[in-house]
Amino acid sequence: SPGKVVDENSREIGVHDGAIFYTIGQRHGLNIGGGLPYYVVGKDMAKNEVYVTTKLDDSRLWLNDITVTDVHWINGQPDISREYQIRTRYRAPLVTCTISPHERGLNIKLSEEVRAITPGQSAVIYDGEHVLGGGIVV
Repeated sequence: SPGKVVDENSREIGVHDGAIFYTIGQRHGLNIGGGLPYYVVGKDMAKNEVYVTTKLDDSRLWLNDITVTDVHWINGQPDISREYQIRTRYRAPLVTCTISPHERGLNIKLSEEVRAITPGQSAVIYDGEHVLGGGIVV
């Protein structure tokens, strides 16, 4: 159902077709005019609001620490004292990371900030070319 699109200054700048249809980092399909492109930086499903910014360096677009749930390992849990690599988006470059247990599944600390990591996305953990497993970003 339709709801408000709210900018970084808490102003309503448009209407969306349903918050569920938008993802963090999304730029296209917002149907908001006004010059600079807007990027989705958050959603409030209870209020049915989508939050946007024109600032590509907005901290809500960049993360270096994520939590995943529904973790599945292919050949048992790997050694958490080592570094691995992670991919959070199809064909995205691998990013070095460390992993540790978390009450909801797994905490992953990335060696660099990654743009537009979105709840519900898959996070796949690699050791070189070998897939170790992964989970769902929360």
